Amino acid sequence: MTDREFSLLEEPWILVIGTENQTRKVSLTQALLQAHQIRDLAGESKTQDSAVLRLLLAVVYTVFSKTDEQGIEAPITGIQEAVRRWGALWDCGAFPQGPIETYLTQWQDRFWLFHPERPFYQVPGLQGTENPAKKLNGVLVESSNKIQLFSLWNGERKDRLTYDEAARWLVFIQGYGDAAAKKPSPRLGWLGSIGLVEAKGKTLFETLMLNLVLWRDAVEPWEDGIPAWEAELPDEKKREIPPPYNPSELLTLQGRQILLRRKEEWVIGYVEAAGDYFEKENALFEQMTLWGEIKERGEVIGYRPKLHQPGRQMWRDFSVLMGQNVRKPGIVSWIAKLKEQKKLPKSKLIAFQIVGVQYGSMSCGIQDEFSDQLQMYSGLLEELGQRWQHHVQEEVERCDQLAGSIERLASRIDKAAGGDGSTAMRTARERFYYRLDLPFREWLLSIDPEINLREQREIRLLWREQVKRIALSLANELVEQGGIAALVGRTVKEKVKNREETHTYCSPKAFNQFISELHRWEGTES
Repeated sequence: MTDREFSLLEEPWILVIGTENQTRKVSLTQALLQAHQIRDLAGESKTQDSAVLRLLLAVVYTVFSKTDEQGIEAPITGIQEAVRRWGALWDCGAFPQGPIETYLTQWQDRFWLFHPERPFYQVPGLQGTENPAKKLNGVLVESSNKIQLFSLWNGERKDRLTYDEAARWLVFIQGYGDAAAKKPSPRLGWLGSIGLVEAKGKTLFETLMLNLVLWRDAVEPWEDGIPAWEAELPDEKKREIPPPYNPSELLTLQGRQILLRRKEEWVIGYVEAAGDYFEKENALFEQMTLWGEIKERGEVIGYRPKLHQPGRQMWRDFSVLMGQNVRKPGIVSWIAKLKEQKKLPKSKLIAFQIVGVQYGSMSCGIQDEFSDQLQMYSGLLEELGQRWQHHVQEEVERCDQLAGSIERLASRIDKAAGGDGSTAMRTARERFYYRLDLPFREWLLSIDPEINLREQREIRLLWREQVKRIALSLANELVEQGGIAALVGRTVKEKVKNREETHTYCSPKAFNQFISELHRWEGTES
């Protein structure tokens, strides 16, 4: 072993899938310069891919916020230049080689995985919690009393990592680390604390470009900043840092202080200590999250990242992604600006992807991770598409109303059969949304904002008929599954608003109540 080993700029360590669907490893430099020939990142988990994507994005932003597409030093001074530069890079179809190679060569000494003074994303000589490799080598982490449910390795292999594996998980833990280290306990990784949303293109080049916000929220300039590899080393104390009002610092936030341990060409463990953090309330410089409102006495006083809910389809949160009168993710506002300025093709399909994690008790360990995508025509983001944004949001709300009717039907049938109705309600709602999922995605993908109002109304009516058919089919199944017991029914005493009432439940009555609600639902057209 040598003091300097495994250059992330030269050694293959990033897992990708090519345009021919073959999986391979590439260096950081290759990932950027060959991005147009790469379909997507293909690491061990979606969360790992998100962390690596932001690392690559940090390099792209740092380079092209200061240098134009021809390699000429030219800081961005206004939104028109930001849009022009973005469009020029997009039209290239690939990242210009010169500016990227010049920058990476300048900082190549900061991209060694092992280095006596500046190991990448690490702190030399760090004192902290000693962890085995198995705590790093996967998403669903292992402890002394909990094994990995879906382990990527087993036996002795889980106790050691190759250098390329360690590099990927090192980037991952900076974004998604838990709060399990000893005092001072670190905060949750930034990516695990937000409702991460990414724009996705047909290639890695397109994906990086669609997330490359050169003008904050399409309305404000960015402040100057530097990525982690250009910054001075932190001290060994947990640091509350000033809010990073620039992508270079934000995308390379060091949520942990880490030092990898190695032996005989393997990484066998790492030292961990608390890293940098800032308060997430009103952290509006983050461009890749959904936002929820902070209210006081009914008034909006700020925003906080809106966490994703496991098992909840992405389209059900359409209103916080693209709805009107909400705080949209910065990437959505930026892409809308690019469409307005005709920097994206009229017919361009665009997808948004959410990625989330579910931490365990006391935020110790990751229990699960999840992701979802939603594809649509980019024209929906333009002013012309705002009418349709309103329509889609309204249809999502109507689906939720009908889901409530399905819940009540399931509850009444379950009570008629001798149950308490609670589990049946949750299960029925999940079944309804499961059956709506693919039809909704297909309907959304069919929307062309430029069609006339008459055609728009016809498309919406056809969609509502489909929703009605799905609801009726499920309702009939619930009645059938209730069996003889629910058909006969029973009388139940229940507390309603602190008073006892007697209710009679049976499946025919419950179905008729559902039909009445369905008729009212049909009558609330707009």
